[in-house]
Amino acid sequence: MQTSSGRPRIAAVVLTHNRCSLVEECLEALCHQALTLDEILVIDNASKDGTREMLKQKYTGEITSIRLEENLGSAGGFCEGIRLAHEKGYDWIWVMDDDVVPAADALKALVESPAFNDPSVGLLASLVLDVKVKSQTPRYEQFNTVMAACPDGASWIPVGAGQQRRFSKTMGYCPAVSKESLESPIIPIEGAGFLGILVRRDAISSVGLPLKELFMFWDDLEFTYRISRKFKMFVVPSSRIFHRHGWDSRSPRRFLGFAKQGAGVPFERISRLYYFVRNEIYVRTKYAKPWLAPFIPPALLIKSVGASLLFYDHPFSRCRLLCQAAFDATLGRLGMRIRP
Repeated sequence: MQTSSGRPRIAAVVLTHNRCSLVEECLEALCHQALTLDEILVIDNASKDGTREMLKQKYTGEITSIRLEENLGSAGGFCEGIRLAHEKGYDWIWVMDDDVVPAADALKALVESPAFNDPSVGLLASLVLDVKVKSQTPRYEQFNTVMAACPDGASWIPVGAGQQRRFSKTMGYCPAVSKESLESPIIPIEGAGFLGILVRRDAISSVGLPLKELFMFWDDLEFTYRISRKFKMFVVPSSRIFHRHGWDSRSPRRFLGFAKQGAGVPFERISRLYYFVRNEIYVRTKYAKPWLAPFIPPALLIKSVGASLLFYDHPFSRCRLLCQAAFDATLGRLGMRIRP
């Protein structure tokens, strides 16, 4: 279905949960895109911080707000949003979390990319810039990451670590974006986060919706990797999107081959560790080469348990949870098994 001008119809899907100020900043950017969206769908994942009231007060008539009465996790929320946009007949769906801010020309750059009109392309991703790290002068050596110029041309920001990926035979991943590839109009990828991905309607019709049973973590990579097996996918470096909660790009502490990245998961939010490890084991085992798949659960469990014992508080409680995560992943026991 196209607009009266013949342009494909595009809707944005934004998922939010208890981050009122962040989603407001995201919506301001979406409402002022150089290329106007046909609809902005906001999925309010049972927020209790005034998000519902803010959306009604500031954006009535500008957005379509859908409130979920129960927190379905990121997987359930994005599944619902993409399903609704697909049912409404949109040709492309721009999917993003609430902690991103698209540059004013981000959508326009995606639509004007050489891959947009190629029917074999199922997904185009904006280049994710990590604004958690302070902008720096152009000295790449300062960072364990790739740097990209800000739209103002006066400063540089690290490219979001690991947000656009390629995979190995064991579904191990590496960043797809390099300093050299930023000179290309498009960069091939096999996976991407829900941080400004433009998904073709035909791709959703072919591979289905995000797997809501994952609840949180790895739902975006599982969904986009599924698309990559039937369609081409690219990052468009000229389309920039700013990520407020980026990864820590510093090198992790290491001991006996085990790594501690950043501050880890606080024990009071330990359920997040369960879902991350369970879903990583499940997804990597599902898509790895068959002869390698049986080795993935024990390898990832040993890595996680080793890091917990060496680096974190409450190590034995963490290890019990990690064993449960590996056991559930191996048996395919998904869904919300631990309340966040």
